[in-house]
Amino acid sequence: MPCSDCSHLLILDHNNEKLVCPNCLDIQIADQDEIEEKVRRDRQFLRDENLVQLMQEYDKGHLLLYLIERLNKVSYSFYENRRLKMREFAYINYLIQIVYTADESSFGDKYLDRGDELDEEIDTLLSTQAELVRALKHVEDRFRLCIEYPVPMSDGKFLFGDYDLRDTEYRYCFQRCLKSLIGGREEELELFDKTHEQIRNFERPSSDDIDTLEDFGDTFYGFILSMLFIASADNTVGDIYGTMMPDHVSVFGLSDLFDRIDGQFVNEDGEVMLQDSKLAWTTEEGLTQAGEDTFGDDWEEVREYVVVGRDNLDAHPFLFEVTVNVPYYQQQGRPPKTREQTRFIYPRWYAQLLRYQIFPLLQNGNADSGHEILNTVATRRGKQFEENLYAYLTDQGFECYHSAEIPGEDSSEIDLLVVNDEEGELWFIECKYLMPEILMNTAEGVEDLNAKFDHKVFNIEADRYGGSPTGLPFPEKVETWLRLSPADRFTAQDKDGEEMEYEMKGGWQDLKVRKMVVSNLVPSYIQKDTVEFRTDMELLEMIEDEDDVYTVEY
Repeated sequence: MPCSDCSHLLILDHNNEKLVCPNCLDIQIADQDEIEEKVRRDRQFLRDENLVQLMQEYDKGHLLLYLIERLNKVSYSFYENRRLKMREFAYINYLIQIVYTADESSFGDKYLDRGDELDEEIDTLLSTQAELVRALKHVEDRFRLCIEYPVPMSDGKFLFGDYDLRDTEYRYCFQRCLKSLIGGREEELELFDKTHEQIRNFERPSSDDIDTLEDFGDTFYGFILSMLFIASADNTVGDIYGTMMPDHVSVFGLSDLFDRIDGQFVNEDGEVMLQDSKLAWTTEEGLTQAGEDTFGDDWEEVREYVVVGRDNLDAHPFLFEVTVNVPYYQQQGRPPKTREQTRFIYPRWYAQLLRYQIFPLLQNGNADSGHEILNTVATRRGKQFEENLYAYLTDQGFECYHSAEIPGEDSSEIDLLVVNDEEGELWFIECKYLMPEILMNTAEGVEDLNAKFDHKVFNIEADRYGGSPTGLPFPEKVETWLRLSPADRFTAQDKDGEEMEYEMKGGWQDLKVRKMVVSNLVPSYIQKDTVEFRTDMELLEMIEDEDDVYTVEY
């Protein structure tokens, strides 16, 4: 949270693993007007037309196919090894849109190497967009602060060379949520998997037993949230992946459409041949047949939302319209005569992956919307999240009480009351299982998430989060418990959900009290009103390895 003394955003001190206030420590922050002027200047360097110049030696048609194929390769690789190359998935579509709209005369005739690894020049372009443009946005959005060097510096190019860029609590919040929802770095995957096995192992339909939209949302909830988080990484990505489909379209309709397109690529045994990352394309007639068989008279409307083309860049990138030269006549020893025809590129694995990403945006006709379904699933999972965390802590040897309440005291329920004898601590834990906000890689998204935690934990009403708070704020609940005396009675649920009666133990008064909110997400503040905020993954890491969360120094 902002500094308690001056309300300034905190910055990260990575060397000491702390968040500190630059204002209170007299760290010189660059003049904001000067920063804004340099951001405007740098954006001119990174305009779309300048990016086109870096691709101009390549054939335009080949470049489009190369980029679309990369999306399919990244998606196929995910199905194979569960690791998604986020930068490519998020930003290649941005390059595709630039290439679509650029004039043919801006390009040459060279071809890129279609190997397993991304071409170096395309990699550089993605770095430009994913790193430089995003860094400028982060500076504007207070995800990073520009700190003056002791000796002023200026390289005359980008502001990144003029200042020491420091991450703020907003960026730290995004990174912690990213780690929780997606797994973060390769070395964190084992901890991510263990958290899902131990704490997020929810009851849900199997993928073979999906009969309803709620079944789909329940079965793939975790993955849908991961995709939602990636697709809301920033405004550029959000614009590409934020298409609002016609109200009647559901994920089942999209699946049926892709199944019918798959049916155009089967062998004599009836097996779909698109089993690797190679692209397929269909004709106008083939696409129309699949679309009308799926959506009937609504196909022409739906088509505008699912086929990206030069004049339809706002569609969701399931399919891509291109113009190709098709030979129709050739005399021996002479070049073939060709005519332009329209084809529709179908990146099968990428299209399948996008079904999960778009699910929260679908209105589903008369059924609940995707967002409503996910909220329902999240609410239902909230209780099991508590139960799983209770079971995990108990298995770790902690004395743990689930759903503890003081008889006769309204609004006294504590999700988990935990005795940590080894550290001499008494933990009061509030459990929250939440959906991420839109555009989490922006100040607005983080502040929306903060408002959600303020509402649910501290009963603070906020314009960003509707509804009236109920019950006591969490810190006040804990204070009610701390007023109890030894031998006072309380109730809690055992592992079978049966209510049992217990009594406060005398030694508990001598333990250090810690108030914690444990969730799948965290706000930007690490601690607020003596309450700590951790993901379940961070709690597991703290218990089994070491505490990896930065501390706050005011």
